[in-house]
Amino acid sequence: MVKTTGFRVLWPACSLALCLLMLTGCPGPGDRMRFDETAQVSQQGDNVCFNITDARDYQPANMGINPRSTPSKEKNFNFSPGLTVADGKLCIPPSFYHFPDKGQFIIEYLLISKEYDEPRSFVITLEINGGHIYNVTPTEREISLPYCRYVMDNSVGTCQL
Repeated sequence: MVKTTGFRVLWPACSLALCLLMLTGCPGPGDRMRFDETAQVSQQGDNVCFNITDARDYQPANMGINPRSTPSKEKNFNFSPGLTVADGKLCIPPSFYHFPDKGQFIIEYLLISKEYDEPRSFVITLEINGGHIYNVTPTEREISLPYCRYVMDNSVGTCQL
């Protein structure tokens, strides 16, 4: 009688664990979440530029420039931007995108490398007011960061423990 009761209790738990493992798969290296980075924005002539730390040979694979209030499903992305990272900066000329004199924008882009396997995802929020460009702190819904306190340090988001 004791063996039957133990079987009745353990069987559902074991079958549930087995089903969950089959449905979700085993954890592995592909399951790691990649966090977004942000960058300091500057204006060089008519270009809007972003400082890329440790740029190496990374180049943009896609880019989205949208007003900050644009819902995710309505955002536009260019999957062949034709822009390059040079001297640690990614610059957007007016011929690629003309920013108006006023408004807030979210710029999202992915940098890939031929030498390194890990792509780098960037999210930058900026405000333009009277032709001047300012960094704006992205919200938790706009950027994926590790679990730490997010602060602005010289207009560049950094994690401080």
